[in-house]
Amino acid sequence: MPPLAAPGVGAQDGPASPSPSCTAWLAAQQRGEGRLYRVDAATSQVRIHVFRAGRLAKAGHNHVIGVERLTGQVFVPNDGIAGAGVELAFRLDDLAIDKPEWRAPLGPEFASTPSASDVAGTRANLLKAVDGDRFPIIAMRSTAVAGAFPVLALQLAVDWHGHTRTLQVPVRVTRPSGDAGHTALRTQGALVLRQSDFGITPFSVLGGLLAIQDDLTVDVDVSASPVASCAAG
Repeated sequence: MPPLAAPGVGAQDGPASPSPSCTAWLAAQQRGEGRLYRVDAATSQVRIHVFRAGRLAKAGHNHVIGVERLTGQVFVPNDGIAGAGVELAFRLDDLAIDKPEWRAPLGPEFASTPSASDVAGTRANLLKAVDGDRFPIIAMRSTAVAGAFPVLALQLAVDWHGHTRTLQVPVRVTRPSGDAGHTALRTQGALVLRQSDFGITPFSVLGGLLAIQDDLTVDVDVSASPVASCAAG
């Protein structure tokens, strides 16, 4: 499978074109078959949890990484789930790391408070480990949808680090009520990204005495608003 386009995330030298999926969903909306929504980054929340490992794990920190510039779109058919879909993307160099208000609710395993230098070091190590200069974007797109509203099962193709892997992701979708033309859509779910599945060797130092676990857990809470056009970047 070829790498996925990153919806609404432009290259550094210019804006991207609307994705083929969004163009098709917009056409379906214009035919009266459903509603197109664009992700609202300000009211959406994606948290990636990174866990320490190794014999010296207690010397390190678990981390909470936040996606603050999520882009993408969602299509919801008028009836049933046929044709429903979602695509999302974010840049790794836009990630925020270890904000205290993210760590505090997670309990004792996240009770430590990384210093500013700790956070800077985490960012540098993260981008180096995942080759963020060469592969700056993580993109996701549904390739199949099962279930029934409000509980759906997405078959999600994830493109990261030059590899594409397909995950099964359960989500709960709160469909708009009342005037759908002015009401936001909300989608919540969770998934696991295993770094080695994408050709990434998890970060480690001292011969593995201090490292991070392969599995990253991701909590997703996406809000999207109805739109009449596709974003170009």
